[in-house]
Amino acid sequence: MIAKILNNNLCAGCGLCQSIFGENKISVKLNNDGFYRPNVNQKLNKSEGKLLSKVCPAITVKKDKTVCPKKDVVWGEMFSCFICSSSDDEIRNEASSGGGISAVLFYLLKTQKVSAIIHIGASKEIPYLNEVKISTTRAEIIENANSRYAPSAPLQNILDNIKQFESYAFVGKPCDIAALRQYSGYNAEVKNKIKYYISFFCAGVPSLNATTDIISSMDLNIDDIKAVSYRKDGWPGFFKVTDKANRIYKLSYSLTWMKLLGPRVQFRCKICADGIGHLADVVCADAWEDFDKSGFPTFRNAPGKSLIISRTKIGEELVQEVLQKKDIIFHKEIKDYRDIDKMQPGQLWKKIYFLSRLLGLLFLNKPAPRFNSDFYLRATFKSKPITFIKNFIGIMGRT
Repeated sequence: MIAKILNNNLCAGCGLCQSIFGENKISVKLNNDGFYRPNVNQKLNKSEGKLLSKVCPAITVKKDKTVCPKKDVVWGEMFSCFICSSSDDEIRNEASSGGGISAVLFYLLKTQKVSAIIHIGASKEIPYLNEVKISTTRAEIIENANSRYAPSAPLQNILDNIKQFESYAFVGKPCDIAALRQYSGYNAEVKNKIKYYISFFCAGVPSLNATTDIISSMDLNIDDIKAVSYRKDGWPGFFKVTDKANRIYKLSYSLTWMKLLGPRVQFRCKICADGIGHLADVVCADAWEDFDKSGFPTFRNAPGKSLIISRTKIGEELVQEVLQKKDIIFHKEIKDYRDIDKMQPGQLWKKIYFLSRLLGLLFLNKPAPRFNSDFYLRATFKSKPITFIKNFIGIMGRT
């Protein structure tokens, strides 16, 4: 099964398989292409293979039926949807957008709703690498409050990590959330200890090689690097490298994401119907509000703002509490969901043309992850026929 996943480039690199089955059977490591991938040291037995087929996001991303008061064909089920920012200036400035996620995490800690936060931050030993962080203080949340456009395997040791405290909020990419949420149905400790699943809109995981290539293009020695951040100093901020002599090198967000990082995302991300965290309790995104003549976000630096969506009852209760305690500032309720289309054109495009890519794979008799059909089916009617056909042909070429 894992060979089939790897041979068809379906792995998301979440690391859950290593944690479930043990490193003696599966070890997840960075490969030469710059992605986390499983290495099979011992073949899984039949029951292990069956479990993997039900929880691995390379195979399935299934959301249980829920009752939600609001639903959009593109943006999914939700209880509430609005634009906000952290009321804490330090959190807002250090976060990638308006600090919505970080504000929620700090509220969970200070009210003792959870004991710790499991999320991703930069490695202190190798600054261009990501690693799992277990945060219990405001300072630790702020230290790890910025986007990391490089591979991470947050579930690689999740079963060991959750033994340290009684309760957690888990922050991860939509595929990480799906994997852990699905696995919670088979593991009582995960189900009881992970109280909140928090995600963000994800446009894909770029190869780590993309980051190191950018650093090399700056004529910097990789061993002389002290820190690497992807979105610092504003919203959207800059790709910033600091060397050991404290010299700073910057590139714009639009250049680094649109030209250097985005084009090098893994194949699994190109066939994803869940870049917007359907299985999360709370999900955040950039709430872009400045657009060019074509309607595309300009990415001009401004005070950060977060789009925040609650997708479950527990998520809605949390968001409303954070609002009432004024840990986040309310800016605007989203009443017309086509406003999100403008803020997040990349996610819109992925949704409405997902079916064309799926059909392209099926036409070639290639496997693809199974998603809830309501993640993408009705959104397809917003697509343009000629672009639908181009995506159908394009995915076959890339495959």
